[in-house]
Amino acid sequence: MIAGCVAAPQQQRRAVPSYDDFTGKLIQLNADQNGDGRIDQWSYVDGSRPIRGEADTDDDGRIDRWEYFDAASALTLIGTSSRGDGVEDTWTNPAPSTDGETVVVTSRNRDRVLDHREYFRGETLLRTEDDTNEDGRIDKWQRYDGPVLREAAFDTSFLRGRADRRVQYDEKGRFAYVEEDADGDGTFVRVDGVAAQVPRPPGVEKG
Repeated sequence: MIAGCVAAPQQQRRAVPSYDDFTGKLIQLNADQNGDGRIDQWSYVDGSRPIRGEADTDDDGRIDRWEYFDAASALTLIGTSSRGDGVEDTWTNPAPSTDGETVVVTSRNRDRVLDHREYFRGETLLRTEDDTNEDGRIDKWQRYDGPVLREAAFDTSFLRGRADRRVQYDEKGRFAYVEEDADGDGTFVRVDGVAAQVPRPPGVEKG
């Protein structure tokens, strides 16, 4: 069965196996998880080893969850549809990294170009990264302290892959000041005389 799906009572389930015509090996297992008489879960397998799974969790006739497994049968990636319309546009690694962070990757244009990343510890959003022009390089970074945006950084060259301009916010998320690394040496200098004129940059809201 696909990991993570909500299970219906055992007596209501209906599973339909499919086998390879030449080897006799199990290659697919479809199931009616909620017992309404319609298939809503599809598992693609190599014998007893899961490869990937799909599920219609809200019973609207469209797939809204995708699961991917590695060679050791471990679940490595969960795909979802942010609009619930059958288009896979968001991917979550279910296993936290060694420092306890979980990353959620999104294709904001829903074209499978991965241009937005969110890093969480538990349910808390820590930071985000964006490739705003879809050239494969991150050019915007945001850092949060709990629910409050504390820093928004930008690569204004769209070439370096690291920030050269940063906007700082105070503990209440209010604009504080701007700083720049004009020559790209990694040293940021506060920009005088512009603090009052620099609003919150567009597109840096949480989420």
